[in-house]
Amino acid sequence: MTHLFLAGEAGAGKRTVGRLLAARLHLPFIDCDAEIAAMAIRTIPDIFTDAGEAALRGVETAVLSSLLTRPSAVMALGGSALSHDDTLALVKRAGTLIHLAAAPQVICRRRESADQRYLEKVAEPLAKIHELLETRQPTLAPTDVQVDTTPLNPDAVVEQVLDWLNRVRVNLGDRSYDIHIQEGCHAWAGQLLAQLPGQVSSVVIVSNREIDRSYGEAIRSSLTEAALPHHTLLVPGGERYKSLETANRLYGDLLQRKVDRHAVILALGGGVIGDLAGFVAGTYQRGIRFVQVPTSLLAQVDSSVGGKVGVNHPLGKNMIGVFLQPCMVLLDPHALATLPQRELRGGLAEVIKYGVIWDEDFFAYLENHVDPILRLETQAIKYLIRCSCQIKARVVEQDERESGLRAILNFGHTAAHAVETHTRYERFTHGEAVAIGMVIAARIAHGMGMLRAEPVHRLIRLLERFGLPTHLPKADPGVLIELMETDKKALAGKVRFVLPTKIGRVEVVDTVTRDILRRAIKESIEL
Repeated sequence: MTHLFLAGEAGAGKRTVGRLLAARLHLPFIDCDAEIAAMAIRTIPDIFTDAGEAALRGVETAVLSSLLTRPSAVMALGGSALSHDDTLALVKRAGTLIHLAAAPQVICRRRESADQRYLEKVAEPLAKIHELLETRQPTLAPTDVQVDTTPLNPDAVVEQVLDWLNRVRVNLGDRSYDIHIQEGCHAWAGQLLAQLPGQVSSVVIVSNREIDRSYGEAIRSSLTEAALPHHTLLVPGGERYKSLETANRLYGDLLQRKVDRHAVILALGGGVIGDLAGFVAGTYQRGIRFVQVPTSLLAQVDSSVGGKVGVNHPLGKNMIGVFLQPCMVLLDPHALATLPQRELRGGLAEVIKYGVIWDEDFFAYLENHVDPILRLETQAIKYLIRCSCQIKARVVEQDERESGLRAILNFGHTAAHAVETHTRYERFTHGEAVAIGMVIAARIAHGMGMLRAEPVHRLIRLLERFGLPTHLPKADPGVLIELMETDKKALAGKVRFVLPTKIGRVEVVDTVTRDILRRAIKESIEL
C-alpha cells in the first residue's frame, strides 16, 4: 500500500494536520505513537525510561512494519522515528514523507498546552528543543516535502500539503510550468488556460476520435465556461501517423482557420498525440504555446514532460523534432482506468526506468507494490506518477537540451528504437521495446564488468512481474546493430549507451564493442 507519513517534532502539528488530511483524502488516520503504546501496554516515556532508546526504536520499527500491511493511510510518526535507519528505510519505501516544521518557540508553546512528555521534563525545554532540531536535521534530507507550520493554521497546512501532492513544478526560468496531478483535472483546463500570461486568442485541441470521445467534452465545456474560442482537430491513432504528412495536414487546417500566434494547441492523448501536436506547435509560425493533457501512463510519466517533441521518419524514430516546453501539463490518474492492459504495462517500463537511473528506493517501492499498481489503486498510481515526474523534472532542470545529464533518460532507448524500426512499429508498443532495450543495456553493462549479475536479474524479474517482455523474437543482431549506429544519439559515428552500474545509477558510454553488443542481443533473443 502507499501511505502518507507526517514527521516532525512533537508540537509541529502532526496529529491535528494528520486527521484533517486523512479526512480530505478519505483515508484512515493512524497515530504511530498510540499504536506503539497499545502494543507495548505502556507509554512511550515508560518504554524509553525502562528499556532505553534502542529498545524503543526496535518496537517502533516492528509496529510500523505491521502497520504498513494495512490499506493506505495517513500516519503520524514519533518525533525521533526517522533517526532510526530501519524505520527511515521502511518509510522511504512505503510512501510519501511530509515533514512538518515549526519554530522552536512555537513547538515549546504548543507542548506546554498539551500533555507533558518525557523530553519536556528538563530544566530548559527551549534549549532542549533547539538541540533536538539541530541533531535531527540530517534525517530531513529524504523528505519529499516540508511545510513550516509556524505561521499557518492546520487547515492552511493541509491545503499546502494537498497542493504539493497534486502538483510538480518544472523550474526552467521563464519557461517554468506546473504538472497538475489530480482526478477530474480535465474540467479545470479552461480555468487554467485563462490564467496564462498574455492573450489566449483560441485553443486548438488535437486528439484522436477514441480519446476525444472519452475526454474531449469535459475540456470543451471548461473552455466554453472560460470564454475561450476553440475547435478540435482529430488525427488517426497509431505511431505511423506521427509523421510530417500528418503534421502538414494540421498546418493546413490552422492556416485555413487563420489561427494566430496567440493561440494555444492542447494535445489530448497519448505520446503520439503529444509529440505530434507539440511539433506542430513548435514549428507553426515559428512557435506557439501548447498544453499537454496526456491520457496514457507512458505519456503521463515521460513524453509529456520535458519539452522534446517530434515526428518519425521511415529511417528512424523521432529523427525530426524541436525542443518546446509545454506551458502546463494536466494529468488525470483516473484516465488510466480506460487503458488496455497492454498500454498500461508499457507505460510501467518508463516508470521502472526512473528507478534504475535515479532512485533505488523508488525501484524497491515498485518491487513491493506490483499488485496495488496493477489494480490501479489511487494512492499507488499517484505516487508513481508524481515520483516519475519529479525525477524527470529534476533531470530536465539541470539539462534542458540534452547536452549532458539528460542523456540518462535514454536508458534502454537506443536498443528500443532499433527494435521498433526493425519491426516497423508493429510488433511492440514503445514501452515494450524500452523494456527489452533496458535488458539489453543491463546485459551490456554486465558484459563490460560494470554491473553485477544480481541487478540484471532483479530488473528482469520486475519487468516480467509487470507483464513486460524481456526477450526479442528471432532477430538478426547485425541488423539491429546497424540500426543503432544510425540512431540520432550516436555521436561522431559512435553509438552511445546509457548503462547501469547499480540500481539507481547509470553512466553514458560510447566504448561498447560490437562483440559485447552482439552477445547482449543474442542473450536477449528468445530460444
